[in-house]
Formats: sequence, structure tokens, C-alpha cells
Amino acid sequence: MKKKEKINKFDHLVDNLIVEFSKIPNFDLTQTDELANCVFSTISFRMAEIISYKELVCQSFIPATNKAIFDAKKNFNNSRYKSLLNNKEPDFKETLYDTIRLSYVGLFHKLENYINDVIKLYDLVFSNAFKTDANIHKWAKDNFQFDIKNWRQFFISEKINWICNCVKHHDGFPVKEPKPVGFRYSNENERIKISPEIFKADCDFLIQFYPVYLQLFSFFAQHKKLHEQEESEYTPEMYVKIVEAREKMDKLVRDCLKSITN
Repeated sequence: MKKKEKINKFDHLVDNLIVEFSKIPNFDLTQTDELANCVFSTISFRMAEIISYKELVCQSFIPATNKAIFDAKKNFNNSRYKSLLNNKEPDFKETLYDTIRLSYVGLFHKLENYINDVIKLYDLVFSNAFKTDANIHKWAKDNFQFDIKNWRQFFISEKINWICNCVKHHDGFPVKEPKPVGFRYSNENERIKISPEIFKADCDFLIQFYPVYLQLFSFFAQHKKLHEQEESEYTPEMYVKIVEAREKMDKLVRDCLKSITN
């Protein structure tokens, strides 16, 4: 019987990225243009980075923490000083929750680095296509009131950022306002408790969401380019088509934002 060939995780990742990039106009540039290829390579790296981080936490940190908890409980229960502690067993599982909370801090920084790369790389690729100095990030804010660094616009980014801030500034207590859906009625006297399964699911959701940022910035770039074209450059017939293209792109971007933002 032929041994089943092991799937190369990085190959699988790149295959999926190619599918997503193929939805973006001029994707073939990633094969032939140095700058566009830089975008593809950097995004591939960032995707691989977050997948590796998820596996590191779920397959190494959490099992190691569970083992440490098991050993600590065993030592506590077998301790000759146990009677001096009023037989009250410490909450050993808090160590697991602390590990997961800290993992959300790392997860947010992965997301933040990815977004910074998306902004820089798209500006670099489209720098010669625009007539004004305003970058795509500013164009999106001015024309669509969309700030890619406003983490509250998307459920997954809002959740990860909120947990991160609670950990960094409130010792893990769910007191930061406003609270995302799912945490609005949390007990503010208890630190945030999230299971390993939920952390893994959030990582997977974020990985699936990464291409959305790419597609949005592609839309913003096309919108900017269309609106910078001057009427004097075209015949009346050609300009009518440009106006139609602008209206179509404007509607496409607004419909896309409406469907995915909070």
C-alpha cells in the first residue's frame, strides 16, 4: 500500500493565497513584477507566521501548561503542609487562562504587523499609478470613513484587540469599555477566561479574514486611480465610461464594507 504523502503546510497556504490573489485585478503581476511579487511574498510570510504561532500556542504552550498544572496539583495534594492551608486548593487552572490571555497579546501584535505591511506594500506597488500624494490608507478614511487600524470595525479584530488591552492595562479583568459582543455581561471581578478551543477558533477565523484586508485595499487603490483621472484626458464618450466605472467601483466598495464591518 502506497504511503500517503504528507501535506506541506506552507504549500497549502500558498495555494490558498493564490486563489485569493486571483480575485484581485492584475494578479499576474505577482509573477512578473518585482514590487507586486514583494507583496505576495510578504503576505505569504505573514500568513505562515500566524499559522506557526497558532500551532506553537496550541501544540506546545498549552500542553506544557496543562502538564505544569497537573504536576502542581499533585505536589499540592501530596504535600505534608497541606493541612496548614485550610484544605483550600488553589485555582491551578488560572495558569492555563493566563497563558491563553497572554497568547492573545501576541496574536494582536501579529495582526498589527500584518496591517502595517498591507498599508506599506500597497502604497509601494501603486505609487506610480496615482497623481496625488495621498496614500491609500488616507484615501479610504477620506472617502469611505474607513480606518484600517480601527480595530472595532471587524468582530475578530475588535475581540483580539480588546482582550490584548485588558491584559496589558487591566491585569486581565474585562473592564475596558466599550466591550465587544460576547463580553458585555462579563463578571468584572474575574479575569477573562477563554478555552484553548476558542483561542484556536479565533486564530483560524483571523487567518481566513486576512485576505479581506488585501481585497479591500485593492478596491481602494482602484477607486483612487479612477477618481484621479481628469476629464480633459478623454473624449466625451470615453469619459462617460470612466464615470460609469467610478460609480460601479464606489458601489462595490460600499457594499463590501457594509457586508463585513460591525
